[in-house]
This record gives sequence, C-alpha cells and structure tokens, in this order.
Amino acid sequence: MQSPLRYLLHPALAISFVALCAAGQVRAQAAADEILFGKTSSLSGPLAEIGVDATAATNAYFAYINEQGGVHGRKLRLLTLDDSYSTEKGVANAKQLIEKEKAFALLNMAGTPTNKALLPIIAEAGIPSIGPYTGSDIVRTPHNRLIFNIRAGYADELAKIVEHLDIRGIRKLGVVYQNNAFGKEGIGHLERAAGNQKMAVQASVPLEASGADAATAAQAMAATRPQAVVMITTGKSTTEFIKAYNTIAPGTQYFTISVMGTQASVQALGKDGPGVVISQVAPYPFSATSGIVREYQKVMTKMGVKNWSFASMEGFITAKVVVEGLRRAGKNPTREAFIAGLESIGRWDMDGYLVNFSRTNHNGSRYVELTAISRDGRFLH
Repeated sequence: MQSPLRYLLHPALAISFVALCAAGQVRAQAAADEILFGKTSSLSGPLAEIGVDATAATNAYFAYINEQGGVHGRKLRLLTLDDSYSTEKGVANAKQLIEKEKAFALLNMAGTPTNKALLPIIAEAGIPSIGPYTGSDIVRTPHNRLIFNIRAGYADELAKIVEHLDIRGIRKLGVVYQNNAFGKEGIGHLERAAGNQKMAVQASVPLEASGADAATAAQAMAATRPQAVVMITTGKSTTEFIKAYNTIAPGTQYFTISVMGTQASVQALGKDGPGVVISQVAPYPFSATSGIVREYQKVMTKMGVKNWSFASMEGFITAKVVVEGLRRAGKNPTREAFIAGLESIGRWDMDGYLVNFSRTNHNGSRYVELTAISRDGRFLH
C-alpha cells in the first residue's frame, strides 16, 4: 500500500518539506515574502485519509494561487503537523505553530477534543482559526471572533437525516452515540430534531470509541426493534457496531455523519457497507455538476492531485475562503485585518456552496447532503 503522504509531496505543489520521522511531522522553511498558515491534523492513524486529503487540496490551491503571483505579491504556505488524532499531540503541535513557527493563522484544526483544548490557547495568542474540522457547538456557540466555521455543524447534519427519515415515514429511531462529549452533544441535537418531527427515539445506546462493546450495544439496540439506526460515532466504533448488528437484524438502514464519508470507512465496512447513508458537508466532488466542483476538479487536475474526496473538497473550499479574506485584508495584512476581511465577505455563492460571514456570524455554512454507499464501494447522491 502506498503511503498517503504521496498526496502531500507531489512535486507540482512546490512545497519544501523535511520529514521528522521520529515525530511523524512535516516542517518547512518560511520565506520573507510569504504568509505561513499552520495546521495540526491526522496524517497517520485511523483518520489519516481525512487529514491527508484535506491538506493536499489546501496545498494544491495555495500552489495554484502562488503560480499567479500569490495574494498581493505574497506567497501562501501551509505547515501541517501530524497529531495522529491525539488531543495531546494536537495541542503541542498548535503551540509549536503559534510560538515557534509564528503562523499567521490556523486552518482546519481537526477534532472536537483538540479544538476544545485549543480555545484558551487561541484566545491568548489572538490567532484566527479558520475552518476547524469539527461540527461541534464548542466552536460555534457562543460567538468567537477568532473562529470562522466553513462546514455545517453536527446539528445541521442530524437535522437533515431526521428530515429525510420523516419524508420516508420512519417514526421509530434507534440512536448509537459515542460515549464521550462528541456523542453526547450529538444525541442532544438528534433528540431535538426528532422531537420537532414527532418521532420517537426508541433507544439511545452508548458505544466506546474502540468499538470493543459493539456486540453488547447491538444486543441492547435489537431489543427495541427500531425502524432505522442513526449513528453519532466515528471510525472503528461505527464499523464494528454495523457488523455486529447485521448479524442480529440484517437489512437495517443505518445513517451516519460526515466523519464516516471516506474510502477507508467503505473498505472497513466491506460487505456491510452498501446502503449505509452518510451525511456530507461538502459538495459531491466526483461529478462536475456545479461551478465549485468544476473549479475544484480543474485545480486538482492542474496541480496533480488525483485523490478526490469530500475531505479534499473541504480543504479546497477552506483555501478559497482564506485567499478571499486575505485579498480583502489589503497589501500588508495583520490578523485583525484578516478577520475583518473574512467578515466582509458577507454572502458568497460559489455556485454549489454558499458561505455567509459577518461581524456577528462566523458560522459560514449549513450545507448538508446525503450520500449512500453503493455495492461497488462508491458514494452515490
């Protein structure tokens, strides 16, 4: 199997990296005529596909802009450090990016626990965080002038799922939620959405992130006989539960959220994957049916990035928003000018994806669509 880092190191991106094998990190030398952005994400570990794809797309768009002279004559560079989806590593990486590397802003910081831990660090440094990779309310309420959300929240994803279930006439739901802050927040959102549609949540079953208790959780769920199962879980816990539950109640309809929208998830589910519905918070990247997707495919092709995915699309959109904010910030941008530039974007329709920022609203998108895994391992929409 080829290393996923090949997508980060494509020569067309013209980014210089020095591998730090012991730490699994990537570093680059800053130049006087560039703006450095920092990111901590999973370049290894169970969610590596998301981190690698999103980072590759951001690098590709920055390289594309740099070929045109950059923004106001300054080149853009993204320094990404690997945290293997560890909060402890993520916090250490963020401190390095802020204190040692002097990053101008942070991009796509990954994970609910990491983003929660970073709130006081970001506040102390006064550094903007653009497009955090989480749908949690932690980065949405109350309003935080340093954080700009580019993806929809988990509340939006779960409301879309409930709306779809209502249209289909499904009234009795089973909910599996990860036994941590992420899962508990999500079940609150789901229960409110279900209540608005007068649906009954038949059972709410906790599940450990490791999926070790999947068989026990499946038995508890089966006792309530729901019409569909909604999963507020990630990675292995999701796949282990679906496999276990299918041995008890084959043919069950499962609904999962965007973190499961990866080829790694499809491969892990195997024969249990077809028919699983996954909400997505980025446009479908495989068919050029809108302006934003056509632009994405054009830039990715030009810059030699062949691995298209929903995470890649999200990284691309983040980079576009950053560039627009910098253009509006002026020729000698400060962090404050960058924040003001992003807020001045207002309602921006990219033909297939809408972002809306203002001084009082930094929750830029509510875009959600549903996809399903096909028999041949593709995402259908």
